[in-house]
Amino acid sequence: MPSDATNQPAAKGNDLDAIVAGAVVVLDQVTSLEPYLPDLSPGDRERVDAYVGRASADATLRAYKSDWRLFCAWCAEAGYRPLPATPATVAAFLTLLAETGFSPREPLRTKGGRIIPRQEPRPLGKATIGRRLAAIVFAHRAADMEPPTTQPDASRLEKALRAIRKDKRDELPAKKRAADGDVLRDMLRSVIGEDLRAYRDRALLAIGMAGAFRRSELVAITVGRVSEDSRGLLVRIGSSKTDQEGKGHTVAIPDGRRLEPVRHYRAWLELAGISEGPVFRKLTPQGRLTDKAMSAQGVALVVKAAALAAGYPPELFSGHSLRAGFLTEAGRQNANLFKMKEHSRHASLEMVAEYVRDHERFREHAGEGFL
Repeated sequence: MPSDATNQPAAKGNDLDAIVAGAVVVLDQVTSLEPYLPDLSPGDRERVDAYVGRASADATLRAYKSDWRLFCAWCAEAGYRPLPATPATVAAFLTLLAETGFSPREPLRTKGGRIIPRQEPRPLGKATIGRRLAAIVFAHRAADMEPPTTQPDASRLEKALRAIRKDKRDELPAKKRAADGDVLRDMLRSVIGEDLRAYRDRALLAIGMAGAFRRSELVAITVGRVSEDSRGLLVRIGSSKTDQEGKGHTVAIPDGRRLEPVRHYRAWLELAGISEGPVFRKLTPQGRLTDKAMSAQGVALVVKAAALAAGYPPELFSGHSLRAGFLTEAGRQNANLFKMKEHSRHASLEMVAEYVRDHERFREHAGEGFL
């Protein structure tokens, strides 16, 4: 543990609880990455904050809030103040994540009489650790406090980060398996039944893959943003990860005959009686329809459940598997790289080309004739 333990008295009991609770409330309420605007009147500042806040994707804000709560939980267990946090405190947290990971100590939970085991911590990659640090900086700026990265003794934290990057330089990025054409076909066939959940899940999987949608884009689709075309569907997407200005994109979903995304979409809306509002909605545990859109995490759960039912290891799949599946299959079918980028709404061709390279490593291999 860094020497910060002696320089920074440990807060205990209700004092620390109040600090943690207050910090979380600050982050829950903030909508701007740079809310400190002292030269503006309160009314002007509020208006500017609201507009600047739109520059941060909702998914990023949710991730920051989750990361910040994790940091607060660690501080509560270790006896440190999370706000303001010193560079030494943050360095201790980040190096712990790099070595062993961290999961809050939660009491055993039960579900239907069955004990749910606690999640075991595991070392994190440098990208995730970097996001954890970004969340801590975000929270400090939201509270108008000096972030640990710019405090006078920030060199301790910077050295720890350099060491983490060096140790993890040779790590291979953890990639989830793509739900390509064959895999998605198996998933769709595994979702059996004629109830609402089965119809919704089939439509979610087929549309998610066909549109190469991000999870956040998929759950944000509303009936009003989908229009019929003689060749399929046109789905209007608002602001997204690569479209922070909110110009929007129109995604074409062909009326395919193999995975049948359009048929599954229409069948779901007809059975559910949905004529407006969110397309992909939460269902109660009893299978009743609600008015609320599914969460991004809900998409991942559907993908994993379908993978398991189809005989694939569910831990290899995530919500991103649908988007990756489209690009992987398109590359396999020798689709035009520029058309792939246009459809997936990636910021660069390099990102799209990576999916193609994954498939082409064995195509016309130099050793094919003699190995």
